[in-house]
This record gives sequence, structure tokens and C-alpha cells, in this order.
Amino acid sequence: MLKLLRYKGSLRPLTTKDLWLNFEKDVLKTQQRHQSTEIPALPESADVVIIGGGSAGCNTLYQLSKRGVKAVLLEKAKVTAGETWHSAGLILQMRMSDTEMQLRSATKNLLGVLQEETGVDPKWVNNGAIYLARSKVRMDEYKRMSTLAKNFNIETHLLSPAETKDLFPLLDTALIQGALYCPSDGVVDPTAFCQALNTAAINGGAEIIENCPVTKIITGKSQFGYKQVEGVQTPFGTIKTKCIVNATGAWAGKLSQMAGLDVPIVPLLHAYVVSSPMQSITRTLPNVKDSDGSIYFRVKGDSLCVGGFEHNPIFLDQLSEDHAFELFELDWKVFDAHMQNAIDLVPQFETAGIKTTVCGTETFTPDLKPLIGEDPRLLGFYHMCGFNASGVVLSGGCGEQLAKWIIHGRPDFHMYRYDIRRFTPEQMVNKAWAKERCHESYVNNYKIIYPHDEPLAGRNLKQDPFYEELLVAGAVYEELQAYERPGWFNPQGYCPIPAYDWYGAYGTPKNLDKRYITLLKGDKTFGFSKHHLVIGSECLACREQVAMMDFSYFCKLYMIGPDTQRAADWLFTADTDVPFDQVVYTCLLNDSAGIEADLTVVPIRPGTGTMANPIFKGRGMYIVAGGASASQTRAHIMSVIKKKGFKVDITDFSSQVGLLSIQGPASRELLQNLVDCDLSDANFPYKTSRIIKLAGIEVRAMRTSYVGELGWEIHVPEHACIPVYLALWEVGRNYGLRHAGYRALYSLCSEKGYRLWNSDVRVDDNPVEAGLDYTCRSEGDYLGKKALDEVLQNGIKKRHVFITVTDSIPLYGMETIWRNGEIVGYLRRGEYGFSLGCSIAQGYVRCPNGENVTTEFIESGDYEVEVLGVRHKAQIHLKSPFDPENKRLQGIYDDPLPVRQSFEL
Repeated sequence: MLKLLRYKGSLRPLTTKDLWLNFEKDVLKTQQRHQSTEIPALPESADVVIIGGGSAGCNTLYQLSKRGVKAVLLEKAKVTAGETWHSAGLILQMRMSDTEMQLRSATKNLLGVLQEETGVDPKWVNNGAIYLARSKVRMDEYKRMSTLAKNFNIETHLLSPAETKDLFPLLDTALIQGALYCPSDGVVDPTAFCQALNTAAINGGAEIIENCPVTKIITGKSQFGYKQVEGVQTPFGTIKTKCIVNATGAWAGKLSQMAGLDVPIVPLLHAYVVSSPMQSITRTLPNVKDSDGSIYFRVKGDSLCVGGFEHNPIFLDQLSEDHAFELFELDWKVFDAHMQNAIDLVPQFETAGIKTTVCGTETFTPDLKPLIGEDPRLLGFYHMCGFNASGVVLSGGCGEQLAKWIIHGRPDFHMYRYDIRRFTPEQMVNKAWAKERCHESYVNNYKIIYPHDEPLAGRNLKQDPFYEELLVAGAVYEELQAYERPGWFNPQGYCPIPAYDWYGAYGTPKNLDKRYITLLKGDKTFGFSKHHLVIGSECLACREQVAMMDFSYFCKLYMIGPDTQRAADWLFTADTDVPFDQVVYTCLLNDSAGIEADLTVVPIRPGTGTMANPIFKGRGMYIVAGGASASQTRAHIMSVIKKKGFKVDITDFSSQVGLLSIQGPASRELLQNLVDCDLSDANFPYKTSRIIKLAGIEVRAMRTSYVGELGWEIHVPEHACIPVYLALWEVGRNYGLRHAGYRALYSLCSEKGYRLWNSDVRVDDNPVEAGLDYTCRSEGDYLGKKALDEVLQNGIKKRHVFITVTDSIPLYGMETIWRNGEIVGYLRRGEYGFSLGCSIAQGYVRCPNGENVTTEFIESGDYEVEVLGVRHKAQIHLKSPFDPENKRLQGIYDDPLPVRQSFEL
């Protein structure tokens, strides 16, 4: 059978024998070992059983053994079988995420010490990497990465085209605008890496058992009746354990199903080719990532490996049980685009010839992040899979975090974007949704990451009751937690989300309706969005008139049962043993005092039987949390209840209760026309909840605000949502009522000084650092209090601050904070404060010398914020400068907005 290399210049026939020549000896040897009939001896029990011997499993085993955990790794074939052995092994640290940059850097740092520790050479080559930019906006992205990298002591250099060519002379620099160079990047042999890890693990007491497939996950009940792991069954016996790690790569979905779990993970084929030797290639040349061309060059001796991410990858619906070290035949029709991009960029590649093709399995997830952590549906079942062709570079850092997760209950880093908890039950089980999103993840693996990106795949999985009404009103929808939520409102009106067209792949015609995609293009910038002024008008309408926001996708839980107050006392930092209908803002911590959620809790009485006012016995708690992390909030509450055995039931009414927030100076006057009660301060004070009738419909009204204005949140039974919405809109016209979306909400809440979980506050922050210690009661015990008391006694190393800049520049987060010429931190989130007339951001400041941070230290310095490589003078605040006396929450509007004051002057 003949295949032709179809590109200009070197057109020569390749036989199948040619394609496999370089791998033949190793593959035959490993297959022979794989077919061994030797019966392995199994331990009776283990603290942890890791299933899968790729880089993910080996790194986890190594980290656990270092910490004295009795761990066993089971591999159905031989170590590195499946995805690891054929990986390109690139160690690239640059990403536009603080957590991911640290995870990648941790792997690189481990490679630097592994040989000295183990005596085994992991074949780590520190030859650096060049990240090419074919456009100015790509160069801007690299400037953002370079700025962030300074916080982690990762050396980078921004290069001109000429400087780039000096490092990699083969490049046609006419195609590029410049590059980012990271000299500490490199490449590793994945097999040698795993051998070094396993040597250390075995020396530390771990066991590795090959040729031992798992045939069953054994489950049972915990002491409080919850489903938990009890062990694994193999053809050679059973191992008892309370902890399993699923590190099975392309088989991760199948192993999860053995435990009765579905996960959103899709295996597909990914390929690279290896050139014949090239005289101009030496092993000291840096690797090259050409994101705009969707390709990479990996230096391998005197050859170049070229791989990429095409728009039409081949899905693997089934994988044979004995698949281990086999490769697939490369489909040149799929790979051809990468060949052309490679030739354009490195013209010598055209005549080099192809020595080997490598086409193997890789596993992708819906958001390009691996699945890690304990599954909330099964105690003791941990995931370590779905690495999106980045398993080798991420597994060192992720393995360390997972080991700490297993031992201490939670990781050191903020791992929410990697945590299996981030997916909702609907997303877990929907195979069509997962396939669409995983396809888009693969296609966009190298795309520029903008602050307001939105997926095109897997949309409209969940819609709240107001969806159609708001769509007609011009809502431009965003997707989070499977829900569609209004991002902002288009003055030109209706803008539906088109069905996914697979980017024209697989014979699917591209969508002709470009309205939604055209609007999204307005956000593809690191400057101000083209929709900046429209969003600003929504913000100012809320501040000066009245705005309606749809919070329906928020997490809405009822906690009821005989232990309700005991559970609340343990779960929440604030005092919830308060009168009925008092709204309490609180944090939810873990054992280390890390913030797992911030939310509101309302003690409630038994009601009339509606979804907004349910019937139950005794005292209940109504819990409301932000929708962007709803599954995390729910999962953490349940994990605590399962561990403590509280006799309570948690009922999730998120999709059965709509939620409209009416905020602004005219909110009381508007609502008073529709309700059956007095909304005055005396009768309905701030932080109060009431069951009332609005337009004749029973609803729960809560006087609270996420934007810092006079306002109410209206919790409406699903069946009554449209009548309530129409009644509000009809009366609201007389008061200038405007729709406002989440882009406006995030601006308003940050301007007011409110925190957003997953950015402003995270698992790696405690309440003292975050400036939320006022939510923590000093009396009584609660989860995390012991660790928090130690923080209060010992002081803190970082402190939450607000940053404003007078220069007309946008802030988006991950920009570096400078104090007196030294780096002291970075921003977590940036917004434009339309009422302040400037950008405002939230971040954390630390002392460069590692000492405790004090108020005096923070307030005494001269500050700058580095944006796209340029430093801008900044002002620092421990509290937001907007409405510091909280007058507006009380309905007192005697001061004009700061932005209006500047106009008056």
C-alpha cells in the first residue's frame, strides 16, 4: 500500500513499513512484554490505587510516595502505554492563567532535579521555546503572558523578527510580527521521565503492577450511608482501598462508567511527523510554537517534529481493549494543512523528507482543562485525566496538587478550572454536548484567549424561564454552568445563537447567520470592547434610574432537616442563628481556611408549598450563591455533610425558581406599584427577606444588592416567571427600566467593592487575606476556624486590594502590580468603573521580602500596574472608593456619581 507525501518539492512514496520503521523494535519489545503470562502478586490493601501508568499516574504515584502514602499503580499493559509513550514531550510554560503557568513551571522544576534525586536521566533538554506572533494582537497576548510570568520568576524576552531569526535561523520572518522567548522551556522524553519518577516512587515504598487490568470498581456505603469506593477487582485478585485515581487517559470514560459515572471526555487522534535529518538542526535550537498557524516544531536531535491542531480531527468512538503501544495510520488529508503551514514558516522543511509519522490517541475535554479531583458523586474516586495533549507538561504540577488533595482534602493551588466539580450534572451525561465542545477545544487549542471569549459549540443546553423574552429584548447570551445568561443587550435587538457548524468540518455547511459571531468579534481585543459604551449605559441606568437583571441561573438550595442549624453553624463562617428572614452574607471554608464559596443564607419558616416558599418541618435555610460556581458550591456543601453525617437534606431548586434583580434609585417606587406590602425602610429594611405577592403571585423578595444600590431580588416559581416579568416591564417603562447583563453586573459589583468567587476570592485565599474576616464569627466552632485563628495570630503574607488607574486603559486581570519599583503581586480581575470614570481592578499585594503584609506597607508605597509591557501610575485602596458609606444601599442618593461630579467641575 502506498501513501504519498503531498506537498511541494519532496514528493516521494512511503510504504506502511517506512512509516513505522523507527518505532518497530521498541513496539515489538513492549508488545512482547505486554503479552507476558506472569501472574502478578497483589497487595491486600492500599491507601491509594492509581489506575493507569502514563505520565499522570506516574507523577501522582511519585508525589504520594514522597509523602509517605502507601500507593499502588495498576497498568493494564506496560507503563507509558496509551498516550504518554508517543507524546511530543514539549515543556512550554507560557499560558494566560496564573494557576496553569505555575502547574507547568512545577513540572519544569521537577525535571531539573529528578536525575539528582533518582539517578535516572529523564532526558530533559532545556533548549527553550519561541512563541511566534503573526499578528499584533497575538503579540499583545504574549506581552500579557510576559507580564504575568514575572510574578513566578520565569524569564521571558519579547523579540523582534530579526532577534527571533537569530535564535532559529530557519524561520521565514516575513510572516511574523515578533515572538516571546522563554529560555527555561524545553523538551523531555516521556518514557525516561516516567522511569525516573517510578524509580523514586518504588524507592519510597510504592508498588507498580503491570499487565493488570481493572475489571471492576467495588463500592459500598460510608458510615453515614453515602456511596464510596471500597476497592478494585482485577483478574488476579482484589485490592481494598478507600481511594482510587482514574489516570487512564483515553479509557478514562470507560473506567468512570465502571463506577457508574459519566464524564465529559472525548478521545481522538492527534499526530505529528518527524523529518529526516536536517543539517541546520541542532539539539540546542529552541522549540517553536506557531499558534497563529496552529502548529508546533519540536527539536529532536537533528530532526524537526511538526504537529498541529486541525479543524477536522478524527474522533475515536471505540478503542480496542488491547490497545497499548500501537499507532494509527496518518490521514494526510487531515494533516496536509499543517504541512503547508510548516513549509511556509520553515522553507527548508519542504525538502527535508519525512522519516516517521506518529498518530496516536489524545483525550480532550470541553474547556481544554484536565479533569482532576474527587468526584462529588462517589467518595474516594479521584480523576487525573483529560489532559488535552498537554499531559506531560501538566502532570508534574497536577500530580503534586492531587497528592495534596488526597492527603489534606484540598489542593494548595486554586484548581477550580481543573476540578471535576466545575461541570454540572447535565454536562456530565450529555454525550452530544461533550463531543461538540471537545471538538471546539481541539480546534481552538492555540487560539488567542480574550477576556470575553464565548464558545460556539454546545450552546443552549440550559435556558432559564426568561430566555425567550430576553432574547427578543436583545440579550447577547454568554454560557456558564450549562446555562445561557445575558451578557449584555444589543440595541439593534434580536441576536440568536446559531447551531454549531463544526467550523465547516465533516461536510457541515458553515452558518449563514453571522449576527452572533459578528457581535463576538467586537470583544476580540485587549483594548476596550466595541460594546464598551453600550455596557456602560446599562451600568449608569442602574446607578441613576433602575435596571432589571436576570439571576435565574444562580445556585438556589434549601437545607432542611433536624440538624439544619447544626449544619449551618459548622458550614458557614457567619452567625446564621438569627431571626427568620434575616439575610446573612457568609463564607464557606475548607479545613485550611481557604474560601470555597461566598453566599447568602436566609433562615426560613415552613411555607405554603410553592417552589419559592416550600413546605417542610422545623427550621430551614435558603442558600443563594453565584451561578458561575453553582456546581462547586453545591458539591462542597454536600462533601461536608457527607463527612460530618448531618441529618439534613439539600434540595436544589436552581432551575425551578427564577430570579430577577431590580436595582437602582427608582426600584422601590417601581416595585411598590406591584406588591402587597410596604417597602419602606421601617417595614422592609436592608438584608431582609419576605414572602410577598407581586402582581398577585406569591414570590420571595430579598432586599439585598450585588451592585451596591437600593434594590430587591425577586425569587419566582418557574410557572409564574413570565407573568411577573411582564408585569415588572409594563410598570417599569414609567421609571426608565433598562435591562442589564452580566458584563454590567461585574463592572458594578467590582466598582462597589464586592468580591467574585473564582477570581477576587479563591480556594488559595483566606478571609483575612481577602478582607472578608468581618464575615467570620469569633465565637463557636466552624469548618476552617482553627486554621483561621492561626492566620489571625501569625499574620498574612498577602492582602486583597483595589487598584484604580486614571490613564484610559482597560484592565482585565493578570496584570503585574509594582510598588516602589518592585513586583508585589498581580491583578485577579479588572473592570471599567463607569460611575468612577476609570478602570478598577482587584488583586493581592505581598511583601517582596516575604514578610507579613501590613496596612502601613500597603498604604505607603507608590504603585504602578503593568499593562501590555507598559507601566501606568495606579492608586491603591483597601476598600473601593465608590460609596464608602453605603448610602445608596439605604436609598440615600444625595451625592452625584463621581463621573458626573467631574463633568460638573
